[in-house]
Amino acid sequence: DVRDAPEQVLDRINELVTEMLGQQGGTEINLVGLGIGVPGPVQFPSGFLIEPPLMPAWDSFPIKDYVRQKYPSAHTVVDNDVNIMAIGEARAGGGRGIDNFFYIKIGTGIGCGVIARGEIYRGSDGTAGDVGHICVDYNGPVCHCGNSGCLEIMAAGPAIAIRGQEAAQNGESKIMAKRMDNNGGRLTAEDVGQAAAAGDQAAIHIIADSGKMIGRVLAGLVNFYNPRAIFIGGGVSKIGHHLLSTIRQATLKRSTALSTRSLKIDYSKLGDDAGVYGAIWLAIENVFVPV
Repeated sequence: DVRDAPEQVLDRINELVTEMLGQQGGTEINLVGLGIGVPGPVQFPSGFLIEPPLMPAWDSFPIKDYVRQKYPSAHTVVDNDVNIMAIGEARAGGGRGIDNFFYIKIGTGIGCGVIARGEIYRGSDGTAGDVGHICVDYNGPVCHCGNSGCLEIMAAGPAIAIRGQEAAQNGESKIMAKRMDNNGGRLTAEDVGQAAAAGDQAAIHIIADSGKMIGRVLAGLVNFYNPRAIFIGGGVSKIGHHLLSTIRQATLKRSTALSTRSLKIDYSKLGDDAGVYGAIWLAIENVFVPV
């Protein structure tokens, strides 16, 4: 869990990397590059997380220095996880050959990687694409960042799960109530997605609400930036076609006609591997042109 202390998480990562090196007959000395993605605002190229809402213990933690203690020969680069997913999609997925696109990650939070002229766009300080903290309801619940009604507190995985639990408890969904009983009184966004796939109207409505909120924010971004494509990834993207269809509808409805004339909105072609490909690519680039 990334919300644990950074040392605990990074030590576990070090164990896994060492294990993988051993499987390939290598050692720490053979490792020449490491690409690491973390959820939250990353000051690039220093790799420091700055006041990450979901991971307060990681604030200004020296990730690169900590990793270098274990792998001193490796060129290490740290970036926001969604940026890395966008890089992966650009180099090895559906974004190949597309100069301008968004990669939207929907999971515990919501973020956006921006590819501009074929390269990742980080902004002045590395925080470009932090769309999860765009306000969609000034009277909404308080977000982890301290503001109210942010997109991710209203529409990300935890919000979908909470609304599913409420529907189950209120008698609106027998399917989700049964799943909740089987799961020890808890539901996940995936449970809600499976209920929607089974035709549960409450679940379909919950997912549609999230999709509409995400789509409305994307419409503003489309009108502003005019991307050629939007790729949806992250854990919540697996919950089925209802989410993608409502995101598409809301985005197209609220965007200008010209900005959507050639716009493609689809799930990531790489799925869970987008971040893996992006981290590899970033590490390779960093070996030859260190940041």
